[in-house]
Amino acid sequence: MGDEIEEIKRRLDIAEVISSYLTLKKAGANLKGICPFHHEKTPSFMVSPERQTFKCFGCGEGGDIFTFIEKVEGLDFYNALKILADRAGVKLTRQSVQRGDTEHKADRKTRIFEVNDWAKKLYHKILLEHPKAERARSYLRGRGLTDQTIKEFEIGYAPDSWSLLIEFLKKKGYTEDEMSQAGLVVRKDNGGFFDRFRGRIMFPINNIMGNTIAFTSRILQDDAKEAKYLNSAESPIYRKGETIYGLDKAKLAIKEANTVVVVEGNMDVIACHQAGFKNVVATSGTALTEHQLRVMVRYAPEIAFCFDSDTAGETAMKRAVTLALKMDIASRIIALAGPYKDPDEAIKADPKNWVRAVEQAKPSLEYWIDLLVRKDPDLSVLAKKKIAKEILPVIKITYSPIERESYIKYLSRKIAVSESSLIDALDKTKTEETKGENQPAAGKKKELTVAERLLALAWFDQTLLEGDRHPEVAVPNLEKYCQMIQQGKINRAALGSEETSLLDQMVILLSESLDMENKEALKEEFDFLVYRLKSDQKEQVKTDFAARIRQAEESGDKAMVKQLLQEFSSLIK
Repeated sequence: MGDEIEEIKRRLDIAEVISSYLTLKKAGANLKGICPFHHEKTPSFMVSPERQTFKCFGCGEGGDIFTFIEKVEGLDFYNALKILADRAGVKLTRQSVQRGDTEHKADRKTRIFEVNDWAKKLYHKILLEHPKAERARSYLRGRGLTDQTIKEFEIGYAPDSWSLLIEFLKKKGYTEDEMSQAGLVVRKDNGGFFDRFRGRIMFPINNIMGNTIAFTSRILQDDAKEAKYLNSAESPIYRKGETIYGLDKAKLAIKEANTVVVVEGNMDVIACHQAGFKNVVATSGTALTEHQLRVMVRYAPEIAFCFDSDTAGETAMKRAVTLALKMDIASRIIALAGPYKDPDEAIKADPKNWVRAVEQAKPSLEYWIDLLVRKDPDLSVLAKKKIAKEILPVIKITYSPIERESYIKYLSRKIAVSESSLIDALDKTKTEETKGENQPAAGKKKELTVAERLLALAWFDQTLLEGDRHPEVAVPNLEKYCQMIQQGKINRAALGSEETSLLDQMVILLSESLDMENKEALKEEFDFLVYRLKSDQKEQVKTDFAARIRQAEESGDKAMVKQLLQEFSSLIK
């Protein structure tokens, strides 16, 4: 097993792997980003290409490439190993995955992945080739999907059969219990199983790595007797509240756009992607969850919501906006103009409809206020009171005083009520929930000293030490590093993990007040810190001399006083 693990580590770079999950930026010899394991606004997640490790200084999570995949995907070691082996092109032997008590669970998850993959292949092949799928093909063509899009999203069709999938998977060597664990079959009351999906168009749901973990399905014709949409049952590899449809295909575009667009339906995602709007995803058959939002902000700092223009869509919008505000996530609302109730309809009519809607997206709470005002345009006293009653609790949960003031001003203008009255009402307003454990902490962050700022800058960019910039500096727990600074050469390998971790944290704190991408600004800051450090050291020496002179005077030692005054005089020249 050790040989395969070492070969995977040799072939894969941890920074490259982690970059497929979140945006990383240069931070000296390291890379930093928003931690995927807890909610934060300021990056505290560091990746060390040199040591091939990661560490979050916010929540404490850390480890190597295998630990990261285990935690971010919610997998055991075996399945994390398998994902990375596939990515590295390393063939695993049976010996390499035997891990005692964990092997059975690992094998079970692997077989569930395989069951879903075979089901996807079967349904997709039927849609493309089988005569029984002609109605499904006609339906998808009528919805404007091209053959290329159908193949890209591996859309399929489940014929109206009670046992087609069961028989197919049995021939592949899988049991009915395994099919049930995958959520693809249903147990009969009198024993046995039947196919969960029958007479339905099948949309595979993938995890971030592109592996199929479940399905969502749609009937061909609306029928009150049958659910329009039906998802796989939850399984050891599929949790609705943790899954985001289309993220595996959208993640790169999301990073480029710096915004993730969230829509309601799978067809909305597919229509957007087909039209070239790739940074679009959807929730997976559930209301938006905190976990899904945390995953999204790994890739972009802002979320744009576009929900259907009906009552259910409005309810979903309000819930999403409230959740985003509680988590201190910037969000906007994309409103579709005209008769279009969803992105699919708007794009089908003219892709420019979608472009305009995205460009005109409003800050979420402003949109919410506008929506309420449109419903009660007369703005009677009762209407104003009703609007304020709904909006003020939402404003109160925002973390930024600037945002709260801005929203109060906006609400004041829209409903013609003074800001002072709204502020009085806000002070009396109770929020529905207190801050959760994943909300930003309200503590004051540590301020770096002049010496610490200088050390952090040199750690970030060693070229700042070139020339004669080798100041004498002393910081507790970093004695060896301080000696390196004085010598003008940093040997990272000679430092211990505690020292490097401390320096990484200092770089993170420094980046909150300094543009780390501006080389000229870094040089100016470093020169200023060297000057400040020398000035402070000189002032400290003067203070020490003054104290010694006073002590000599008090003891009546005139000779010592004279000597100290001479030394002090030469010092201040």
